[in-house]
Amino acid sequence: MSSTRLLKNARLINKPTAENDQYTFSSSYCLSIYPINAAYTFIPKNACSSLRFSVAVANGFLADLSDIEWIHWNNQTFIASQREVCLASYTFVILRCPFTRVASSFLDLIVEASFDFKDSAGNKLSINFNDFLSIIKSQQRTQRDQHWRNQSDFLHYEKYDDYFSLESFSKAIDKLNSKEFKVFDTRSALKHNLSGFERVDGDFSKTKEVDLKKMKQDGFAPNYESMFSNQEIELVKEIYKDDIELYKSHFGSKDLLF
Repeated sequence: MSSTRLLKNARLINKPTAENDQYTFSSSYCLSIYPINAAYTFIPKNACSSLRFSVAVANGFLADLSDIEWIHWNNQTFIASQREVCLASYTFVILRCPFTRVASSFLDLIVEASFDFKDSAGNKLSINFNDFLSIIKSQQRTQRDQHWRNQSDFLHYEKYDDYFSLESFSKAIDKLNSKEFKVFDTRSALKHNLSGFERVDGDFSKTKEVDLKKMKQDGFAPNYESMFSNQEIELVKEIYKDDIELYKSHFGSKDLLF
């Protein structure tokens, strides 16, 4: 261990950690990789399926991609104990451009109806990306679904040994391989990305999710840039100001979408 592991949220309030909501939240996303005595913070929409599957393989629970669905039922299986957190020899986290992360959440979870919003009468709302961002803005951070909650909230350590960006994921794979942790790419098995679609330019920021779903059914999907007009850019800058600064502090601005 290179230095003492200072935990980011443990000292936020002078109460038992079980009553510290931010501590218990971030601790529930910190996983142990047993063979290399490592702790990995997983953040939804940041290659977390590939990494969670890889953790399960490394820990001897899974063998190959035929077992991939197991991970969706076992998010809690490898949560690190307080001792494992504090004595980890290696720690890492993967961050993502906040613009592409929230656009990906919309195009995946909202367009495919894995998650929906309802009006006061319980009827499903038909929304566009601008509406989606406005809803997120209206929510308290703790009310936001894990797939679009601020990435900063997931950080369990004050400082990680390695911060990787999803935009340069090959570098993460190479470094983790050198740590004797093999990363498996599960994207094709789970179909959680847009790589199988022909990407389309345009302005889709106000296009309803039902129309985007029809587009995807025909094999097309908007480029992430096409989900943003100036209004959506400003909304993301306001909602995810901390995440943008976090990303820039480790990787600079070159891989930010805007």
